[in-house]
Amino acid sequence: MTTAKNPLAWRGLHLMDSGAAGLPGLRRLVDEVLAPRHANVLVYEIDYNFRFASHPELAGPDAWSGSQAKELADACAAAMIRLIPMINCLGHQSWKEPPGALLKAHPEFEEPPGGTAPQAKLGAKEFYCRSWCPRHPQVNSFVGDLVDELLDAFRGDAFHAGMDEVYVIASEACPRCRGADPAVLYAEAVNALHGRIAARGASMLMWGDRLLDGKATGYGDWEGATNGTDRAIDLIPKDIVVCDWHYEPLQAYPSLEILPGKGFRTWPTVWRNLEGARKFMAAASGRGDPKVLGVLTTVWFPAARLLGALFGGDDTDHGVSPSGENPAAAASAAARTMQTALEEAWTPPA
Repeated sequence: MTTAKNPLAWRGLHLMDSGAAGLPGLRRLVDEVLAPRHANVLVYEIDYNFRFASHPELAGPDAWSGSQAKELADACAAAMIRLIPMINCLGHQSWKEPPGALLKAHPEFEEPPGGTAPQAKLGAKEFYCRSWCPRHPQVNSFVGDLVDELLDAFRGDAFHAGMDEVYVIASEACPRCRGADPAVLYAEAVNALHGRIAARGASMLMWGDRLLDGKATGYGDWEGATNGTDRAIDLIPKDIVVCDWHYEPLQAYPSLEILPGKGFRTWPTVWRNLEGARKFMAAASGRGDPKVLGVLTTVWFPAARLLGALFGGDDTDHGVSPSGENPAAAASAAARTMQTALEEAWTPPA
């Protein structure tokens, strides 16, 4: 995956939190899986499961403490792995209907669904996830407090803000956002987060799907946007690292030209489907573009399930695969692809 023009490619894992009790397994993951495969980045999606001093109402029963965050940061530093904390911002404030921690504690922050398919109303079969209102007067300051605390706790020099799959935006049911341009609203949210992160001297990362025209690229309304947010690509800072995710084998990956062409460093992102991962990695590496950084492998279920697949033991985690797959089989496939992609991304220095 590395090229002469990009000898220090980013080789990373994105992982979702399953609670601070998983810390011993995460340390083992760093030492026994990531470091031997020359991974140099861990994006840890902790979301709101931290004992925030500024907003303690968000913490769950197995929330991380500052000392536990330091322990993971120390393990990553010893393995020369950059630890990047993450909150999935704007969208993904729930899975289906029940609100996540932010909207449960602060329902006033919600952008209410406004009748636009496929996110027409809560409780509908097709409903996917809630959003916060990008124009609520308190939400940016509130989330900024969380960003500050996580950067401190995990000793981060970068922050991943999520921002993917935002479907509830510019809702006709929101008095602040009604009639607004979705691209402008999306850019406002990105720019508010970027300002807070940059003020800390840190870099911002985000997912790339909402910046891509789903129709023009052929990516559709998951890997691209069909609700107008894609025009925000021209309204946000170019120093953001955009994680460009595509999981199934495709005939072409136009985002590998679009995103770097707009000036963004672009991090190709894969998951579980090994054929798809290899094809996307080959397309990315074949461009020889220094703005195309390497590979980010993702795991879209809680960390406990991945740790169970890698090391054995009890995996009582946390539910079943959203697609109805056998959780153990899905975890094994994800673990295999993650390890193989990292191995194949490594090219020893000349």
